[in-house]
Amino acid sequence: MSLTWAILAAFGLFIGLPLLLLLAAAGGVVGWIAAAVVFPVAVLAVILWLGWFRRRDDDGPYGGSERMWP
Repeated sequence: MSLTWAILAAFGLFIGLPLLLLLAAAGGVVGWIAAAVVFPVAVLAVILWLGWFRRRDDDGPYGGSERMWP
C-alpha cells in the first residue's frame, strides 16, 4: 500500500466514520442500536481480514523460529 492510499484511507476514516455516526443519530434509536452493533462487528471483521491477508509464512507465536525451545 502506498503512502497516498494510506493518507486517503485515513482521511476517509476520519471524515467518513463521524459522518456515519451522525447519520445513525438522525435515524433515532434504531440507528443508534444498529450503529452500536454494526460498527464494532465491521471493525473486527476488517481487522481480522487484514491480519489474514497480510500474514507471512514466518509469522507465528515464536517469531518464526523453527525450534520451539532455545
